Amino acid sequence: MAEPISGIAGSLSVGKLLTGIAGFFGGLSISFFWQPKKLHQHGKLAAGAIIGGISVAAAFALGGVVANQLGVNINEADTALGIGYCIGVLSVGVISLIANFFDKREGQDILQVAQELKGKKPVVRRKRK
Repeated sequence: MAEPISGIAGSLSVGKLLTGIAGFFGGLSISFFWQPKKLHQHGKLAAGAIIGGISVAAAFALGGVVANQLGVNINEADTALGIGYCIGVLSVGVISLIANFFDKREGQDILQVAQELKGKKPVVRRKRK
């Protein structure tokens, strides 16, 4: 007969589950107002799956780390929901910024993008004959 899950493992999984659910709703709430333009090419269902996957995965993976850094208990429901929601919003925001950044610089050379990030004027290289 299988042994039941211990109290610590059970509460940890509930905290992670709540963090993931809240991350999903956090990502979903920001995606209503702000999405990368490239996601619109794949359709609404694919865009929702991508955004939901990113926000749930980020909240599930980073929830415990953030809770430890803040010194709070991730096993408390209100803490798990708050941290998960914030991580879900931030993860979709960061992914949107990165996607829009690469979309605007799609045809540029990697050296031009690197110089732009450093704040220098891009050097135009001449092709050798």
